[in-house]
Amino acid sequence: MRRSAAILLALALAASACGQAGGDELLPKGETVLCSLGGARDFKAECQLDRSVVEGAQVFIVRHPDGAFRRLEVSEDGQNLLAADGADQTQSALKEGRYEVILGPDRYVIPAEADAAAQ
Repeated sequence: MRRSAAILLALALAASACGQAGGDELLPKGETVLCSLGGARDFKAECQLDRSVVEGAQVFIVRHPDGAFRRLEVSEDGQNLLAADGADQTQSALKEGRYEVILGPDRYVIPAEADAAAQ
């Protein structure tokens, strides 16, 4: 019984230590964007944005610090970002050169054009 408890404690400590490694090493180096995750009140510059074109459509992948991500697609008229997969629908609008997006409990501020410094 003690041996099992010791093994479980060692595994828990190892998992905890891995989670405290800063996390940034695991994020791909994309463009940093503001996000408010899980219903948080304040925005933080902690999400990473990858831009690509898939079958002629502009696609954004927003990566959260915990490894979760959201795929968004620019609408045909370029005025909104739409959820590319999943059950949640986006609420979004293009304002002053940036998309303001609400998707489930998460909110994002995404520049419409790529940041030249991040390229």
